[in-house]
Amino acid sequence: MPKKRVTIIPRIHGKITKDGNISEPDIQWIMEKWLERHPEFKPRTKDMRAIRGQWHTREGYRTEVVSVSITPGDDIAGYDPAQDVDLYEYYLADEWQGEG
Repeated sequence: MPKKRVTIIPRIHGKITKDGNISEPDIQWIMEKWLERHPEFKPRTKDMRAIRGQWHTREGYRTEVVSVSITPGDDIAGYDPAQDVDLYEYYLADEWQGEG
């Protein structure tokens, strides 16, 4: 069975800053930067889907978790999200923290 979606941004979520506040990922900014690096996908933005949910941080704060995927195609075959990890590395999801 063919793969239904290709992950372009893996699960990311908010983190607790040094001053104790929660910093949520700006998925719009991340996607804008991703599309700047991969302008060939701008015509396919309708094929991209952000999946959102909620988790709790280890400290017990509720945070949004989001990932982005795209429909498969020859143009995205072999894509590895690790090549763009600098766009979202701070927000990479820890182990699953449960739903809120």
